[in-house]
Amino acid sequence: MAETTKLELSTGTEVEFDEKAPKTLYEIMISEILIPKYKETADWNLSLNIILEEINRLIKKYELIPKVKIGLLNQIEEHLDKDIEELTGVAKIEILFLNMEDYIQDIEKLITAGLDKQELRNKMAMLIQPLTLFELGELFIFLGKKAFLKP
Repeated sequence: MAETTKLELSTGTEVEFDEKAPKTLYEIMISEILIPKYKETADWNLSLNIILEEINRLIKKYELIPKVKIGLLNQIEEHLDKDIEELTGVAKIEILFLNMEDYIQDIEKLITAGLDKQELRNKMAMLIQPLTLFELGELFIFLGKKAFLKP
C-alpha cells in the first residue's frame, strides 16, 4: 500500500489516509459514524459495533494493516472522557454499561456471600462471561479506581 491512500467511508466521505498518521481517519470516523449513530440510537454497543464493522470494511477493501483497528479503539477511548461523555451527560463507565451498578451490586453480593474461593470464582466467571474484553477492561478500571482512590 502507498504511504497515503484515498479511502471512501460508507457515508460517502473521502479521507486521505496516511498510514504513518492515521488519526485523521479515526477522528472522521468518530465524528461522522460513531457519534451520529449514538445520537440516533442511544445504544453504545450498537454504535461501537457499527464503527468496528466500518473499519473492518476499510481494512479489507483497501488492504490496510489490521493494526488500524486498535488505533481506532484507542482514539475512541480518548473521546469517551470528553465529547462522548458530554453527549450523554453520564460518566464513561455508564456509557459502556447501562447496567454497571447492577454489575457492581452483583459483584458485591458474591464477595460478601461467604462462598468458598472456587465457588466465588465460578460465580464471578459466570457473571462476567458475556462482557467483551473492552468492557472487562473498563470494569476493572472502574473497580480499581473505586478501591484505590477512596478519599
